[in-house]
Amino acid sequence: MRKSRIGADDKPMRFEDERFLMCHQCSQCSGVCPSERQGGINPREIVMRYAAGIADPSDGVLWLCTMCHSCAERCQLDVRPAELISMLRQEGAEKGSCPRSFQEEAKLFMRTGLSFPSTGLTKKIRKEMGLPELVQDARTVEDIALIASKTRLGRVRLE
Repeated sequence: MRKSRIGADDKPMRFEDERFLMCHQCSQCSGVCPSERQGGINPREIVMRYAAGIADPSDGVLWLCTMCHSCAERCQLDVRPAELISMLRQEGAEKGSCPRSFQEEAKLFMRTGLSFPSTGLTKKIRKEMGLPELVQDARTVEDIALIASKTRLGRVRLE
């Protein structure tokens, strides 16, 4: 899905997929959202803000979404709030609005090919489960760098 902007950088963002504008605010997505139940993100509100042209990709609440896609499963109109949240996160991350924890995870991924540290506990659990030890080779890291350079991850500043 490609995105397009209306006007200059200070104008509201619009994505080409108009499905996000079909929401009739029934709240079924929010009712099943584990983050919303804990006082986090409200998917219905994010969709409403997008439709009103006031969605803010730098809003830190976007990062409270667990990306479980329960909202998309519940939506009878196939609005897919999690996709909109993901796209807003990408836009925000490209502009430097990405929590430090996500930046650290991305740096680890770029450096090792893993999105979590390989610790002694991880190795022990893998062994107990009969899984092979994780091996990070130079080729994997090179491939990740190539993929990142050709995707939006390559546009995110990892401080």
